[in-house]
Amino acid sequence: MIVVALMVVLVLRPAYLSESHQHTVAEVVNSNPNECIQPPCFKPSKNNVDSQPGFPSFLDFANKGRIDVSYDSRSIRINDERVLLLGGSIHPSRATKLTWGYALDEIVANGLNLVTIYVMWENHQPVPTMDIDWDFLKGVQYEGSTSPNSLKWSLASAIRSAAERGLFVHLRIGPYECAEYGYGGIPEFVPLQHPNMSMRRPNLEWLEVMKSYIERLLTYVDDNKLWAYQGGPIILGQIENELGGNVDPEAENFFLINDRGDFVERNYVPSASALGLRNATLQDYADWCGNLVQQLAPNVTWTMCNGLSAENTILTCNGINECADFLEHHGQNGRVQIDQPPMLTEFEGGFQIWGEDPHNPSDYFWGRPASVMAHDALRWFARGGTHLNHYMFWGSYNRGRQAAAGITNMYAKEAILCPSGQRHQPKFGHFQALHRTLASVAPILLASKSALWNGQRVEILNGNFQWEYGNDQLLFQYQADEHSRDVVSILENNANISVIARIGHNAIFLDPYSSILLKNGIREFDSSSLNPRFQAFKRVFSKGQHGPKLLDWEEWQEPIGAPSNLPATVVADHPVEQTSLNVDAQVYSDYAWYETTFHMDTAGQAASLVLETQRANGLSVFIDDVFVGSANDHFHMEGPISFSVDIGSIDAGNRKLSILSESLGYHNLIGRWGGGTKQKRKGLTGDVVLVLSSGKNVSLVDGRVWSSFPGLHGEAISKQGLSRRNFEKNLLPSTSTTPTWASAVFDSPSYEPRIQGLYLRLTTGRGHLFLNGYDLGRHWNITTNESGEYTEEYYFLPPDYVHSDGKMNELIVFNSLPDSGIKADLLVSWTVATDSPNFQDEIDFPNACL
Repeated sequence: MIVVALMVVLVLRPAYLSESHQHTVAEVVNSNPNECIQPPCFKPSKNNVDSQPGFPSFLDFANKGRIDVSYDSRSIRINDERVLLLGGSIHPSRATKLTWGYALDEIVANGLNLVTIYVMWENHQPVPTMDIDWDFLKGVQYEGSTSPNSLKWSLASAIRSAAERGLFVHLRIGPYECAEYGYGGIPEFVPLQHPNMSMRRPNLEWLEVMKSYIERLLTYVDDNKLWAYQGGPIILGQIENELGGNVDPEAENFFLINDRGDFVERNYVPSASALGLRNATLQDYADWCGNLVQQLAPNVTWTMCNGLSAENTILTCNGINECADFLEHHGQNGRVQIDQPPMLTEFEGGFQIWGEDPHNPSDYFWGRPASVMAHDALRWFARGGTHLNHYMFWGSYNRGRQAAAGITNMYAKEAILCPSGQRHQPKFGHFQALHRTLASVAPILLASKSALWNGQRVEILNGNFQWEYGNDQLLFQYQADEHSRDVVSILENNANISVIARIGHNAIFLDPYSSILLKNGIREFDSSSLNPRFQAFKRVFSKGQHGPKLLDWEEWQEPIGAPSNLPATVVADHPVEQTSLNVDAQVYSDYAWYETTFHMDTAGQAASLVLETQRANGLSVFIDDVFVGSANDHFHMEGPISFSVDIGSIDAGNRKLSILSESLGYHNLIGRWGGGTKQKRKGLTGDVVLVLSSGKNVSLVDGRVWSSFPGLHGEAISKQGLSRRNFEKNLLPSTSTTPTWASAVFDSPSYEPRIQGLYLRLTTGRGHLFLNGYDLGRHWNITTNESGEYTEEYYFLPPDYVHSDGKMNELIVFNSLPDSGIKADLLVSWTVATDSPNFQDEIDFPNACL
């Protein structure tokens, strides 16, 4: 009864339209923005959110103490006023300090007032010997590098920089994030330390691990006074992520639960049924998550997304085009737009996998045109949505070992911002127009009841030029109250044909699968109509004689095999699984070497090897230190797989077999959609069988001696940072039959990093790329199945890592596949406006993003 009464009052006199509120906003605008009445204090940036009624900026509330966050069935409320939240996801773990700031400026320019941030545990504690460090640029991949203090930044500073631009923050704390990030953001060592633990399941070990991490993270945020109730910008938190999936309570060691809701360890109960106990469920785990954050951060408004949720958390939608249906079913919990607001935390724009056809990938989807996405966005708002967050707004790049199984170095190439941070036109312009339109009508949308069940069929002109009610056209209308003259209408055509619809006395043309937003009958935005100026761009390159030059290329051999006399080598009667091998040795690497011997009785027999390994893994095979073949799986999957590698005719006698294993990323899924809940394995994980043309098969994992070496030898000699100086001292010149380390130097070019990007065009081999000691992630010259074009040939060089003090820059390329030579060049590239529409609204349109 109380809720209903409040809703009536809001309809009759919405607080954000009152004279007192307008006066308050005016006072804020005219006051000294640097004045801090009560800490924490935030200094406004030059670029900040354009605050409007119903669409506030954090700076409207900053420096004045506590900010109250609540919600009702229509929206999030800030200081008891309904607000429209338009957001974008960007990940500080995938950014650098400079590129983070540039991306925040673009979020503001695109008309958003919220940034959504994942906290990746792995990025802050990649190895167990390190304590959690909330600073960035301190992972083991940078050990020994001499980073200037200007490059070092922290999670707190990333959040503060968003606040200074007027952006509210939704902090998604995991510890499982998914995010196409290895292990979903959980460090690879965690399941190794707890081999019987099932992650994201209600068992003692996982709950203890999760609680310990969450306590550390929430204490850090609290100490930095970043929550809204402390005066900070974080208005929302999310615990867990997309919880659901099939379960096996016994195999995953679920707790039992009594009638009071208490967890009881399964191992200590002789007869559960006799004691009235039942298996705990994932819903019990969801409730535990809600209770955990309620205890640790009771003044925060918490969300859970796309699956099971706790009673005290808001359930939000993640989806491509399914979220209108989510609203029509009131979410999986049946509460959305009943007593919880309609929130879309992941309005998804696509992800890229090595070697896939952009128009028909094996998993996920590559991207969506702006016109298609805008139609889906309007369908969401038509049914009552008051929050939408683009996932991603800017993906950036997967640095180091971040990329999940099969995921490219570039992340979310089809997002509103290109991975380099340049504007992805025409998508950037089209969504900028939509966001500005939505902000301008926010007071009407927020003051109105949801039109969820009030979509009206509209008349369309049929083939006989007569008006009839269509089956796939709907009109949703929003009006603050019956006395208001302002009406917002969203008209949608969900048919695959164009139609002419009649609204009152107006005839309106609608393209197939399109939506139009009108205010008082005037068209404000059409999802299918892109302004030609958003397409009037071309890409410019500065290269060759007019661009930066790579100088003084040198190449060295990566030593082959796993010599038993090296201290790090593990000698056993089997190859050691790669993740365990590397973690035990405190080596943070995608690689491991394996070595054994075998005997050939007769010469000239053709042979092959069958190697049992895991998905998203590459193996290169060497006989007597000569490369003979390789195989890989690069799909976005996990689980065992066998490779067959033809090794040709082998001479008689004792032969040395060496195998280089290369992880192409851990699967990001855990406990749902095919992802397991225990350790994800890499390297040689089963038998190695020598298959002879005579028909004889010989197992090489039969008790004979195997040597396993963690990481690469080139990494082992580079504890103080990768450099050609170390290679010159310790490695031999390269040959065409070995993996190689290559190095070149270059002068820092003169360019404007806010609008121009410095790229390495690399079309050689597969491996990792380093700039001045920083691991820029994986590279690969793999091509798509259909077009034969490289999946990724341009690798962005972050401006933070390019020397600005006159020093020469050093580029290092590791290539795991023996090759005839490196093919690479530097270039600067950017987009410029033109007189004609060159950029089309298409997936993977050439040169729209590099």
